[in-house]
Amino acid sequence: MKLIRAARLAGIAALAAGVYSLLVLRPFYLESVQAHEASRLALDSIWQWRLGGWLWLLAIFAWMILLVALKHYYSPVHRISSMLQSGLVVVAATLLIISVLTGMNLFGLTEILSDGQSVARFDIFLNLVEHFALTFLGAGLLMGGGVTTWICIDLVILDKLPTSWMVPGAVAGVLSLLSPFVLPVLMHLLVANLAYFVWCSILGLRVSLPAAYPDFD
Repeated sequence: MKLIRAARLAGIAALAAGVYSLLVLRPFYLESVQAHEASRLALDSIWQWRLGGWLWLLAIFAWMILLVALKHYYSPVHRISSMLQSGLVVVAATLLIISVLTGMNLFGLTEILSDGQSVARFDIFLNLVEHFALTFLGAGLLMGGGVTTWICIDLVILDKLPTSWMVPGAVAGVLSLLSPFVLPVLMHLLVANLAYFVWCSILGLRVSLPAAYPDFD
């Protein structure tokens, strides 16, 4: 996939997932709700919750494509740093996918609430799985934000793309780096997602991009 198309896909996926989470899944992301109240809300909208998960999986996949396209076009493959960046992208994506898949099934065991005596057990299970999902989410965002920032700075140092084009991507990466220290608060990720969308728009709305090796064109 060409870099411009990859940026467009990544931007659309991030925008769709972010807007859907903000408008539809708002109680889960931004409000402090008691465990049994959260379970009740989730059971009433389980398919909406899972749709949000699939949108975030698409956003993760599109993010991988964008970084791979950037590295393919502008970063020399033989460098050790390039190989390390590729490895970090895979590890970060794996952690994020595990977190999203866990979260998608967080409220899936509706049969546990078949009688009133099961509510306490469900709350314990909910807190345990939520902690597991947030741990993997924090680790994935730490590595993903780190490698995104690294690639943006690397391309500026290599003089492949203008600094102003890479700043939004680096901002999104730095904000994501904070995740292990502030989760379950997610407000910083809304800002990171906005910066990431701006970055994708800067790359995706262009007709052409600078040549990787202009001296050979």
